[in-house]
Amino acid sequence: MDVFEQQQLSSQSTAARSRQQIISLLQRFKFVRQCIKCSAKKILHVDDVFSKAKIAVIYPIKPLYDLVGGRLTPACIRAFTRIFRVFDLDRDGLLSDDELMAFQNKIWGTTTMGRDVVEWKNALSSHDLIIHKREEADDESVSESEDVIVNDKISLTGFLTIIDIFISQNRLEVPWTVLWALGYDDDLNLHIPQSILSPGCNDLDTSKFDQSAWRLNASEVDFLSSIFYQFQSDDENMLSAEDLNSIFSVFSIPLPPWSIRSKKLLDGCFSRPGIDEDVTPPSSLVAGVTFDPEIEDHNVSADLSPSSPSISPSGVTISSSPLPSIDVSKGTELDFIPANKPLTHLSWLNHWHSFCTISPSRCRAELFCLGYAGETLVRSKTLHASSTHSPSNSPDGGTQTIFIRALVLGSNDHAKRFIINNLHGIHHDCSTSNLTHPETSCSVARVMLPNTINKAVQEESETVVHLIVTEIPSSYLASSASEKRSLKNKFSALLGKQSAAGERVYDMAILVFDTGLEQSWEYAKDIESDLLTGNMPRIFVGTRENQHATQSACEHQIHCKSMDLEEPITLSLDETIEDSSLLHHLVRCTQDAKFRSIPHGERNRRLAALKRKCMWFTSIVSVSLVVVFVFKETKKVEKGSWRHYFHRLLPFN
Repeated sequence: MDVFEQQQLSSQSTAARSRQQIISLLQRFKFVRQCIKCSAKKILHVDDVFSKAKIAVIYPIKPLYDLVGGRLTPACIRAFTRIFRVFDLDRDGLLSDDELMAFQNKIWGTTTMGRDVVEWKNALSSHDLIIHKREEADDESVSESEDVIVNDKISLTGFLTIIDIFISQNRLEVPWTVLWALGYDDDLNLHIPQSILSPGCNDLDTSKFDQSAWRLNASEVDFLSSIFYQFQSDDENMLSAEDLNSIFSVFSIPLPPWSIRSKKLLDGCFSRPGIDEDVTPPSSLVAGVTFDPEIEDHNVSADLSPSSPSISPSGVTISSSPLPSIDVSKGTELDFIPANKPLTHLSWLNHWHSFCTISPSRCRAELFCLGYAGETLVRSKTLHASSTHSPSNSPDGGTQTIFIRALVLGSNDHAKRFIINNLHGIHHDCSTSNLTHPETSCSVARVMLPNTINKAVQEESETVVHLIVTEIPSSYLASSASEKRSLKNKFSALLGKQSAAGERVYDMAILVFDTGLEQSWEYAKDIESDLLTGNMPRIFVGTRENQHATQSACEHQIHCKSMDLEEPITLSLDETIEDSSLLHHLVRCTQDAKFRSIPHGERNRRLAALKRKCMWFTSIVSVSLVVVFVFKETKKVEKGSWRHYFHRLLPFN
């Protein structure tokens, strides 16, 4: 500074040249944030130098802004897109004044004044006008920016622009305060709080095991439904591949957790989702059962870049522009990701129910990353009632819904795969996959069942069945004695324990055997004796090579009769036959208490009823004896005085 002042006094041209050199350095080295006039000799702005250096270390710009490209980093865009979703309480893709005030109150504990919101909207509108004029003047512009203000509300583009304004004004403490307050670290990694994970949500942790944690609650289902209706791009009640990319754009890989991302995400879990890119069950009516599976469209071309809106490049760097541009369409490195398959509303929910059955802790972590905040935000009644994407608008809102979760065990992997495909409504060649780890698949079906919502209606009504099936490969069961004990403990937690509401993680164990092979039947009985306990529900399913094959079912029937179980249902492996009897049988066994799926269930219920009667009888007899004793003592009191009576019972000195 001293040399600069001497040059300025000696010659104006020299001073201008020095100033131009400084500007050139700022333009050449983008990481240089500020130029401060200071002098150690004259003690000029020395405190400002150390203060700015401290701020640069505490609030780094590198994770937030790409100085070379002049745009927010992809990680920063993903973080603030998720934050935008958290406070978008009515799921309309816009932030209203009330939602902005909720955001302000959550981060800083104060309420935003109405005039401050108006000033922000005016600033954003001015910026939007400048961008539109620049696009009109640029004949080569092929992309159109989205509006920052829509219906007097701030859009996602406007929200990101606000963050960009703070960065351009070197007020990095503002975005970092927001990020830290909402659980992000210095590398923009989101920390999952323990309050989001339900008690007992840890996978197969017997010390904290809670069966209810393995099922999505009503609040989580409402969130998923609102996300579905917010992002669906058409009126066909379906999420396209592009819509799914938009939903999961808050992740570095915009794919759902049941896709190829599950291989790393669910490492160490009891089972994993089945990833099948080629097989999709048809939406057809088979013997009174309508399957509502995923929609497969190989002609859909998915845009794999995150679908956040973008503002056209302004050509002005962050060091000189008060409103630098945002471009979120680059730097994603996602060219290798396969396209998502379109999903109906029921299939969308069905996949999440299945994912929660696989791992409740990871499921709730994924929901939290999508923007589900649980009960951490207080939602006003006005905002909740004004939701434009209410789940009640779903065409399936008034239909009764049941959930069936089943484990499939047996020695013949081909027969097990056939059984699972039959339950899912898939009727074609099912080649045996060499599984070494349990695999979970899911589907949605519609069956006719007695109405449980309105019991006054005697006739049957359509019921939506969410079917979740986990196949246990035979190689997974061939283990040592210690491993079998560990596996039995897992089965006891998943299938044996019941919550206070009588719920299990899995509702049924399906034991598959070949009716023509004695070894297969013995294997099924060994599984039953080694891994299943007396309180675990199970059904036996026999398979035969063709429809006309003869079988000797005496031994199977005798065993089930001795265990007081339903007789085994037998299916033909002829893939040309469309048979839904197994699904109906499974629904009846899980929903109707009259069907026998627990060994000696009726006898145990009678014994339990007899014990209750004995307890009542014992209580009555005990009360009667007390009454007789009191009556006798009362008679004795009549012969003497009360004073004498109390002295006899409670002697005083």
